[in-house]
Amino acid sequence: MPSSRRSSSRRLVRPATVVGGLFLLLVVLVLLALPFRKAPASAENAKADLEAARTSLQAGDLDAAAASVASARRHADEVQGAMQGIGGDVWSLVPVVGGPVSDVRHLGNALDRLTSTAEVAVEAWPTVVGKDATLLKGDEVDVESLRTLVGAVATASENLDAAQLELGQVDDSALGLGTRLADARDEAEQVVTPLASAARSTKPLTDALPDLFGATGRKSYLLALLNPAEQRFSGGAPLTLAPLTVQDGRLSVGEARDTTDRDLYKVGRWERVEGNPFHTGKLRISTATFAPDWSVSGEELLRGWERRGGAPQDGLIAVDVVALADLLRITGPVDVPVYGRIDAANFTQKLVGDYDSFPSNEARHDLNLALVPVFSDRLLSPGQGREKIESLRDSARGRHFALWMRDPDVQAAVTDVGLAGELSDTDHDYLAVLNQNTNASKADYWQRRSVETDVRLREDGSAKVRMTITVANDSPPYTQSFADPRGGTNVTRWNGMTLGVFLPTGVEITSATVADKEQGTDTFDYYGRPYKLLRMTLPPNESRTAVLEYVVPEAASAPGDGTIDYRLDATPQGMVVPEQVSVTVRWPEGYDVTDLPDGWTRTGPGVASWQDPGLVTQPSFTVTGSAPGAAAP
Repeated sequence: MPSSRRSSSRRLVRPATVVGGLFLLLVVLVLLALPFRKAPASAENAKADLEAARTSLQAGDLDAAAASVASARRHADEVQGAMQGIGGDVWSLVPVVGGPVSDVRHLGNALDRLTSTAEVAVEAWPTVVGKDATLLKGDEVDVESLRTLVGAVATASENLDAAQLELGQVDDSALGLGTRLADARDEAEQVVTPLASAARSTKPLTDALPDLFGATGRKSYLLALLNPAEQRFSGGAPLTLAPLTVQDGRLSVGEARDTTDRDLYKVGRWERVEGNPFHTGKLRISTATFAPDWSVSGEELLRGWERRGGAPQDGLIAVDVVALADLLRITGPVDVPVYGRIDAANFTQKLVGDYDSFPSNEARHDLNLALVPVFSDRLLSPGQGREKIESLRDSARGRHFALWMRDPDVQAAVTDVGLAGELSDTDHDYLAVLNQNTNASKADYWQRRSVETDVRLREDGSAKVRMTITVANDSPPYTQSFADPRGGTNVTRWNGMTLGVFLPTGVEITSATVADKEQGTDTFDYYGRPYKLLRMTLPPNESRTAVLEYVVPEAASAPGDGTIDYRLDATPQGMVVPEQVSVTVRWPEGYDVTDLPDGWTRTGPGVASWQDPGLVTQPSFTVTGSAPGAAAP
């Protein structure tokens, strides 16, 4: 091409044309961006609406919750309309500013998903909550409502997982908006993450509920009513059993039987659960539940029941009188033989703490048998579904309620939601002190127990621990006309027990004493978890103290970067009066506490403490200490 022609071509592209084109592009982008101005205000309004909906649901005001969710949907749609149209598409491709636009679009998507979750919750809520709730109908579960609930949980879980993915796409450093967008993301994650986790863990159990309630065929369960006045490592002694049958949601209760009846009280043999160290020789059904995990004790109990001629069962429901009392707190008082009308405030005391008034076995048997319908009738009575579910969940955390299902998939779901009554499988520090009654008394009703540990961490993550266990027998004066037999009856004030201290993995005991008497340093093995047995007998109004000193090889994570993360799990026992727990942790010299979970306090340089006046949950903690110059946790 001649040079003159090339020059002519270059002159065609005048500066004014370039400026004009850029101006036109800018005008188009500005016009496309006009809807963006509504997005922040709409997002804030949607957030406020969702918070209002949550408050209304918690207060039981479904109409107000539905109105708030509808308003949140309008605002969320405004955000989506502003950010997800052609304007958002174009702006997301523009260099430099495209990053923040994409981040805002991800936040809008997360808001949309969270709003969809709220819509599902409001739609499903009436099946469980309120005077017109349809899920529970006296002696049955409405299968159609149950399936609605199952679908709602599945949809909510899907939405929350998607919201988490959207929030994960928001960058930390996009232009000048990076910090603001990251802050908005972090605030949203604080809401979405626990909801998504809860939905994810709940979904397997809700998926299994139709099968559990006989929607796919007849199911049979053995109900075991536990007496916490006579303890086993698993919880209260199983003194009353009753078969439950459920089909198409309809529940029927078979004949309740007391385990002290002649046939059930017999000593005999059945095939033990593989590896169960507490099944040795012949057992009674009432002594089948020595193992602390209900996956072991529950199966032992079912095998003992079937050995005594009971029908095969699909699973076990274990519930004690403390859990029943909490159900009465929700559903109101109940009339029972012998005692008449009893409410939540005096239920436990009357049923397992007042043997002096009704010491005869016949009267006690009648009372035990009358407790079976208290559980089934009150649990399935119409209304207050959410409160009943929460009550059983809280009872399970305190090991007053547990489920064992022979279907492995169903049991896995039960375990995921914390209803299995299992010890922790932590590899780090662990606190679980349980007692087994040894003098066939009901004196555990008056037991008061405290457990204190002093933990001295080392730089390699190991720790030297001193555990002090104090048990008091806070029994009232003996009132019978005959001498206290010190065991074998309901009225004795003497309390005989074996403490089972379930210890961290790999532990090495260096010293063990009970009432200042050496006990040896040997341990036993329970499915990989070491445990120490300590025996004591407490006269009325006396106490005994046991002290263990031991080394935990992995009490903490010590990655070598100047931080030591102490990790502790604790498991309670289903006692009438929960045990007191106190833990003090000391980091090596030069370290200081830099990250404390809720419930912990910094009590000195490099020292942190946790106290619980009544352990009724199964907590898991991580507490961080750092050396000077270590990276912030």
